[in-house]
Amino acid sequence: MKANCYANDKGLELVFEDKTYSLEYPEKIWKAYPENLKKLFADNYAYLKALHLPHMLKNGIKISIGNPVPLFEKPIYGCMLNNVSFCSDVDGDSTEANLKKFVNLEFDFKDFETTYPKYDNILKEKAVLNMSFGKDSLCSFGLARELGLDPEPVFTIDNSTVRENNYKKIIINNFSKEFKKVWTVTNNTGVLHDYRYWKMPRTEWGYGHLMTELCFNILPFAHYSKAKYVLFGNEKSCDDYYINKDGYKCYPVFDQSSKWVTELTKMTKVLTNNQMQVVSLIEPIHELSVIKVLHNRYPEIGKYQMSCFPDENDYGKQNYWCEHCSKCARIFILLKANNIDPARVGFKTDMFSYDREHLFSCFGVEKKEGASIGYDTTGAGKDEQIYAFFLAYKNGARGELIDKFAKTYLNEAIEREDELHKKFYGIHDSKTIPTKFLHKLRSIFAEELE
Repeated sequence: MKANCYANDKGLELVFEDKTYSLEYPEKIWKAYPENLKKLFADNYAYLKALHLPHMLKNGIKISIGNPVPLFEKPIYGCMLNNVSFCSDVDGDSTEANLKKFVNLEFDFKDFETTYPKYDNILKEKAVLNMSFGKDSLCSFGLARELGLDPEPVFTIDNSTVRENNYKKIIINNFSKEFKKVWTVTNNTGVLHDYRYWKMPRTEWGYGHLMTELCFNILPFAHYSKAKYVLFGNEKSCDDYYINKDGYKCYPVFDQSSKWVTELTKMTKVLTNNQMQVVSLIEPIHELSVIKVLHNRYPEIGKYQMSCFPDENDYGKQNYWCEHCSKCARIFILLKANNIDPARVGFKTDMFSYDREHLFSCFGVEKKEGASIGYDTTGAGKDEQIYAFFLAYKNGARGELIDKFAKTYLNEAIEREDELHKKFYGIHDSKTIPTKFLHKLRSIFAEELE
């Protein structure tokens, strides 16, 4: 298995088994990026994009990479290693067997001439934001503006999500007119982590490196903008983990955890002469709170929310909320819990009917391709959904699943109300937010949540 990555005039080209996949930037963004950092980017990208492929292809244990040993080999490897137990659990595989395969991988690099960074740009109190137009990135955009960070939003056009891109082109156009130009990077390497491209059953394998990849992708924009902060929308539940059936700790989104974000900061500081930091402004609060802050404080931004993955099933052809997946179900109940009309962001169906029961984690999500998102199948968000249903019930919401909730969980929710409120509307600790922003952020959260 062979992989090689190199920089060209447009961005990067990744060659895997004689097929070429590109990462392309706006001309002035890429031209401004220092040549030594382009080389470093390519070396680390080759390793990052190839690391999961032996498992996807079931094709041996040796990877030949036509680049030198990458500077960030160890942390990238560690991030993927921390994803193995979760992938194994969701895919119904043996954690021990998958760990054995992963740690037995062998890498043959071109040489040991590792590229080290040289950086003389002076960065400013400004931010670039990885923009997905989900609740987290939109809320982060609003918060960053309020903090005076003048955020530059960057959207990755990934060739594994064609339908989603078509929907978001419309959103990007309207958002850019109302707020600020949304930069785009065209990522034609995205299919390499897509199980459908490899004609596999649905798997979580291949997604554990995405935040690291997006962080690398956004750095040329940060350099061009002289931005000191790279923003991701990782809320408090990204730190949650559970123990799987094999007895291993599982983080559903390890690469979005504060633990990993602090590692990304170490990398960006190395790349920028100790200047750049990776931050999640919403790290102290849970999803219920993010929805409330976004739609109550920044309704003009919240109306652009799109959190579904419409490429996952045929229902996504009809609307950018497919309304037949566990992600749609989760967002629907979070909105109703906060007394926000789901139609405001484009929902067309009442998801409280019995035929949607299998999409809610509190009722037991079915592991079904096109309907279930890995996080939801684990039951990790069960308590938050119980409390969200309780709040929707108190708000006067009606429907077959509200009735089922009342029969199944209402007494438990009443008994645990204080505990659940403290957790899901509380303001928790943060590892990634600079101290100078914490007081203002905590004041904003307290104002909206108390």
